[in-house]
Amino acid sequence: MQLFLGHINDNEFQLDAAEVQHCVKVLRKTIGDEIHFITGDGSLYKGLISFTSKSKVYGSFTNVLSNFGAVNYSLTVAIAPTKNMDRIELFVEKAVEMGIETIVPIICEHSERKIIKEERLRKIVLSATKQSLKGKIAQVQEATPFKEFITQEHSKLLIAHCEDGDKFSLKEVLDVNVPTTIMIGPEGDFSLSEIRMALDAGAKPIHLGSSRLRTETAGLVAVSTVYQELG
Repeated sequence: MQLFLGHINDNEFQLDAAEVQHCVKVLRKTIGDEIHFITGDGSLYKGLISFTSKSKVYGSFTNVLSNFGAVNYSLTVAIAPTKNMDRIELFVEKAVEMGIETIVPIICEHSERKIIKEERLRKIVLSATKQSLKGKIAQVQEATPFKEFITQEHSKLLIAHCEDGDKFSLKEVLDVNVPTTIMIGPEGDFSLSEIRMALDAGAKPIHLGSSRLRTETAGLVAVSTVYQELG
């Protein structure tokens, strides 16, 4: 199934401007053809094209399926951007394929990268959403300083860090009925003060196995564990 991103206005759909060329020029869709599209709200729609041009495709539509490709849990990962953006982009792509709901880039004391292009990540999210046949588009929030993020309200907050101490395995603390936020630190790990702040804010410390993992690997292990256990 080929998915497009569209918008609904009253009784008509219109494809996102960035999708038009692929629809018309590459796939050669024309008036009378059926296409499938999403709007990002979670539903799958079927559209019947009634107009095409170089810049627009629109027509009538029906709602085919609600909660298209949805998982039955809510997962947010707050992850420090890696120095090499290719690594965090890989994380974003694969995390979306496994059903992540929200990605929050967090800027930590040991972060080597403090500026990211959220729009670039959102494009990767959209591509992965369509490729993995999902109706809801994961959110990529603006990069947030650790101290600001930790003061926000979280239903269940978990922190994966490398310091010694008692920790839960991720599997032990998962609950399909409770939205979960997992914090993953930068290449140099969270600082001791950040770990203390997280614990003081009610975060549970977790481990992701016996190996010391790179940031993006730790993020993917966390997402895949949730996917396997609760999906």
